[in-house]
This record gives sequence, C-alpha cells and structure tokens, in this order.
Amino acid sequence: MLTAQQQLFVQAIEDLDLDQVTKLLADGLNPNFIDLEKGPVISVWSDGLFKWWEDVCEAYEANSPLSHEEKQARLDIHLQILEALIQAKVNLHLWDAEEIYGPLWDAASAACVPAVQRLLDEQVNPNTKDEDGQTILTSISDLFFDCDFDEINWSEALEEEKQTLQLLRDHGAKMTKELN
Repeated sequence: MLTAQQQLFVQAIEDLDLDQVTKLLADGLNPNFIDLEKGPVISVWSDGLFKWWEDVCEAYEANSPLSHEEKQARLDIHLQILEALIQAKVNLHLWDAEEIYGPLWDAASAACVPAVQRLLDEQVNPNTKDEDGQTILTSISDLFFDCDFDEINWSEALEEEKQTLQLLRDHGAKMTKELN
C-alpha cells in the first residue's frame, strides 16, 4: 500500500506537475518505490512519453507534422521530470515486473531521442533483454518495422524512429542475433 505522499507523487508524475514532483522530492521522498498497479515510478514517468509520441504520430498521420520546436515544447516537461528523478537517484535499471520493459526500452519505443540519450548518459544498458530474450534494438526495430535492425528500409522510417535506433546503435546496442 502506498503512503499518501507516494500516491501524490505518482499522481504528480501522471499530471506532469513538475512543481509537485520537485517539492515531494525536496521533502525527502524516495522515488524508488513500486505502485502495484502502475509499476516502478520510472515506469509511471515513461508511460507519459507514450502520450507525447502518440501526439507526434497523429500529427504525421494528419499530414500536419509538428515542427521541431513544437515537439520539443511538448517534450520539455517530461525531460524536466526525468531530470528531477535522476537527481533524486531513481533506479533507472528497474524493469516493470509485469511487462518486462525498462525506461530505456520505453523511451526508445516512444522514439524520444533526448530521453534515450539521457538514459544512456546514466549508463543504462542498451543490451538488456526483454521477457522474450530480445535486445532493446531488436525489440524496438520489430515494434517499428516488423523486422530486425539490419533489415530496416530507412525510407519508411520517421526521423524520430531513425534517430532513436541509430542512437542506440551508436551507444553499443546490439541485435539479439549479434549477442547469441
């Protein structure tokens, strides 16, 4: 059972309420707890990235893509909350027990290059495997393109997808078959 302060913290992350997040952390709240329904706090944060990515994709599908500035403006609050969590020593290496995915997988699946970069800067392992034994690079390539990284037709990729996968690769991410 979460304490009232922990419940408030989870709600603040979901509401993208940076002031409340930073206040609770400044008051000494340890961000390393697990909401039994939503997973670790870092998973609650990464769930918010999916909404950002859905908005970006919907704009592409409507033939009115968001500008770089619009994407960044919408993303900024997510990155500020991530930074607050990192400064509070949140465990970035926890994986959601139910879904077997971690924050790097989540950020990559949302094609969020700045979040992927920040997590890599914190030494999150880009070669962690999911419950199916797939590396993040293989799993995300399959998610985006239904194939492995070395088979992607880059002309079909959104710029965010390409940059995300290339960033992972540049930081030593391997395809599952390269590690087996």
